[in-house]
Amino acid sequence: MPSATQLIRRDHKKVEGLFDKFEQTKTDGAKKRIVDQAIRELEIHAKLEEEIFYPAVRKQIGEEDLLDEAKQEHQQAKEMMRELKKISDKGGELDEKFSELMESVKHHVEEEENELLPKVEQSEMDLADLGDQILERKEELQEEMQPSGAKSKAGRKSAKSSGRRRKSGRAA
Repeated sequence: MPSATQLIRRDHKKVEGLFDKFEQTKTDGAKKRIVDQAIRELEIHAKLEEEIFYPAVRKQIGEEDLLDEAKQEHQQAKEMMRELKKISDKGGELDEKFSELMESVKHHVEEEENELLPKVEQSEMDLADLGDQILERKEELQEEMQPSGAKSKAGRKSAKSSGRRRKSGRAA
């Protein structure tokens, strides 16, 4: 199983790949689909960090300043994502706002990977257990955040039983 920091880095790479794809894409419709996918990935990633990773880091090793800054950067990104969701797939407004989000996220990722994650990896934290918690929650969030009409009855049932396991098992 991947560790918590490996999962975070994996998410960062996935979003960076979407950013690259956006920059290479020419049509408005395709750009909008990439934006929607990137927003979904970023929303899930932010929830995982805010619900599981950051609280565990705060409890185990502190790093209040880095975590407070990361939380503030998440809030800024969320505001940009709310604005992006309101933009149609036509014209330069989407490109401009998404470019702003990309720069913000790239800055956040650079700080996180160069400052926070190395400190976490040098700590005594159980990153394997934290990774398990992140993976379990990620599956739930992916199911919840699927585009309308994509959820299956079996998927909803699986997410519910997964939630019961987490509530009765270890705390996030």
